[in-house]
Amino acid sequence: MAQVIPSSVYAVGLTNPQSEQQLIHTPIKPLGPKDLLVRVEAVSINPIDYKVLQGAKSKNFSEDNPVIVGFDASGVVVKVGTGCQLFKVGDQVFYAGSWLRSGSNQNYQIVDERIVGKKPKKLSHSEAAAIPLVALTAYEGLVEEMRIPYSGKQQKLNKTILIVGGAGGVGSITIQIAKKVLGLTVIATASREESKLFCIKMGADYVINHNQPLAEQLQKINIDGLDYVYNCVEMGKSYFDQFAQLVKPFGHIVGIIGFDEPLDLKPLFFKRAKITAELMFTRSMFNQEPEKQNIILNQISELYDKNILASTIQIQKKFSIENLKQMLELSESGKSLGKTVLFDVQGFFDGKK
Repeated sequence: MAQVIPSSVYAVGLTNPQSEQQLIHTPIKPLGPKDLLVRVEAVSINPIDYKVLQGAKSKNFSEDNPVIVGFDASGVVVKVGTGCQLFKVGDQVFYAGSWLRSGSNQNYQIVDERIVGKKPKKLSHSEAAAIPLVALTAYEGLVEEMRIPYSGKQQKLNKTILIVGGAGGVGSITIQIAKKVLGLTVIATASREESKLFCIKMGADYVINHNQPLAEQLQKINIDGLDYVYNCVEMGKSYFDQFAQLVKPFGHIVGIIGFDEPLDLKPLFFKRAKITAELMFTRSMFNQEPEKQNIILNQISELYDKNILASTIQIQKKFSIENLKQMLELSESGKSLGKTVLFDVQGFFDGKK
């Protein structure tokens, strides 16, 4: 059956600063040479969604230029740009999208093929939609920033990593890649019993409480220093000062959330330890080797198809404005575990036409 190419899209978004998210209908923009038009089947929730919505209140937008969030999707390619070489019509794909373009909370989305991966064959669209943003963030932080060797096979390294905020979306996949693929000894942090159990389920060797002094807890499990620290929460001075004390010479600290206060980097100087930032949107924002995200996502896809990585989904609901709002509120509360997915995107929008 031939694919029907729509001339417009239905989406959930903001059209003015005073409104809440609502159903909107907009024309589809022309595809660029490297663009795909994807029929979106499932999306997932990330903290960046509610942060963008909060920030949008102070920006200019309208019905002709709405704010549509959503930074994870799985779907099917229905049209390709004139310069596309990686995908063809009918391919099943997953991706995290771009900061600079409309998000995935719509029935059809335009996305650059260079930041898109082949959906894992063994996974449903719902399962696949939970992966891209957090997996890219985890992989880039571990392999590109920390430069931990990646062979594509399960390995064993005599190194330790502390993953702060291990039960969240990024933390839970970082635990898996660090343990099951890179072969590190993983110490995760969690402050609630349910989040502690989830970290253990994901593969953490140890779980400690990030609300208590870290050094004392590490001593109790005979860890006298850390080769790596992957911080998935805000890097306040109280956390950083502990990381700087605990990281070994030539060690590495990576943070995925900006600093709200000045940090004293002098303690890292004599250790020649590093601190760097990870933001998976950087490549697409600045057009810096975006094709590497296609490669990473395809590697991640293989790891799922080989059953090396496991799903981190904790909540699945049908896509609707009400469910989207509820799941964004849960994400903002900081109490969500793993990933939340909204499926049957097409069914929702078909019912609104």
